[in-house]
Amino acid sequence: MSGRLTIKDIFKVDGSGVPYLKLVIYGPSLSGKTSMLTVYNVLRKVEDPETIYSSLKKIDDPSGRTIFYDQSTFELPKGQGVSFPKLRYQVWTVAGQKRHYIQRKVVLEGADGLIFMFDPSKNMWDDNVESLTELISLKGDVLGKSLPFIVVLNKIDLPAEERMATDKFLDLLIEKKLSNNKGEAYMRVIETSCLQARNELMTLLRSPDIKSKLDEYGRLKKGARPLSVQKVAQPIEQLTREIVIHRVKSARPE
Repeated sequence: MSGRLTIKDIFKVDGSGVPYLKLVIYGPSLSGKTSMLTVYNVLRKVEDPETIYSSLKKIDDPSGRTIFYDQSTFELPKGQGVSFPKLRYQVWTVAGQKRHYIQRKVVLEGADGLIFMFDPSKNMWDDNVESLTELISLKGDVLGKSLPFIVVLNKIDLPAEERMATDKFLDLLIEKKLSNNKGEAYMRVIETSCLQARNELMTLLRSPDIKSKLDEYGRLKKGARPLSVQKVAQPIEQLTREIVIHRVKSARPE
């Protein structure tokens, strides 16, 4: 590669010439993948409505479980430390049920970054291990290398007697060779509660003093995010930044 880098040297470009990224949220059924995307989608609607490029798409079975995918496309909000005039990113989730293996495999194709979501409920341990093992079988050769990833430990609001200790998940990451030690593993993990974030965001938006949380254009101020909501948004926003940095560094000539 010679000369000055162009957008096309760094990112995929859609039909309108806008660069884009694809993020996938992976994990066992009912771990909270759809809840994370739903909270983030609502948050972006009230903070940066002009940067939502497509609405949330969702296909459920009669029980309400996602059977194919959820997907929404956003443009990178201002203040991300990126000089590109426009960057869109798609956030996808996958169906966690065992019968949807082929669909998960298809959704993973072309992913630029990945969020793996653990469910710490004690009865979900085997499902967590099985889902992570499956992901490694599909993407283990590039996971954490050309495919940046973040781990989310959801449902931290569960009573201690109902959830597996965080250390168990750190040990699992080491066992699966996704981290070298507990310190490194812990740096990769974000603990959150999608349920708490959803409830607190809805409470905030319905509060009598909501106007004090809005800017002059009627948008929710970034500083008004409840901590639980910030924790849900953090994996998506952090992963987006990591992908951009990784892509720019990889595209630079030696």
